[in-house]
Amino acid sequence: MNKKEWFAALKSFKQARCQYNTIPHRSSLSDEKEWHCRIIGGEFIGWYQHHLRGILAERLALRVRQFDPSPLIVFTTTIPGLIAAQEIMQEPPENLVYLLQSDFEKWEKQNLVDEFTFHIHHWSYFRPLNQDELTQASKMYSEVNPEELRIHASGDLWGELCGVGCEHLWRWNGQKMELLEEAFSQVRF
Repeated sequence: MNKKEWFAALKSFKQARCQYNTIPHRSSLSDEKEWHCRIIGGEFIGWYQHHLRGILAERLALRVRQFDPSPLIVFTTTIPGLIAAQEIMQEPPENLVYLLQSDFEKWEKQNLVDEFTFHIHHWSYFRPLNQDELTQASKMYSEVNPEELRIHASGDLWGELCGVGCEHLWRWNGQKMELLEEAFSQVRF
């Protein structure tokens, strides 16, 4: 599958999924999800305006890998992130598609992977803590009710062994989100 076919297949999949799962209006979000929308939106703007340039420069420097000089950008997130992306980029560039993280995972299982030759994957979403994270966070922040803890996962992959992922520890106190620890965990690919 070439770049054009790969991207057309992904966009077609996204459109089919959107027919069944339309992006709700921002006003329908709960207070906590509204905070997720703000945080993910801010992270996405910063990544797109600043960090993406570095990734593109690194891809050009690694000519031996034969990366496409004009890569496609896949941004995956959750519903609050989709709302933010839609507000930030009402008319996204031709090379950008944003969709649910869970949908992209399904799509990847059914389609050939291009080994990042012609795409960059960026993700940003909130998720519950797993048991190991909960144990570690509860030890570090014993004064915080474990039910208030959240993880904001973000990162990017742009080549085999080329990328980074970070998980930030947040607290939802019922009224606002509070960042407890930036880079609570991180990984380099």
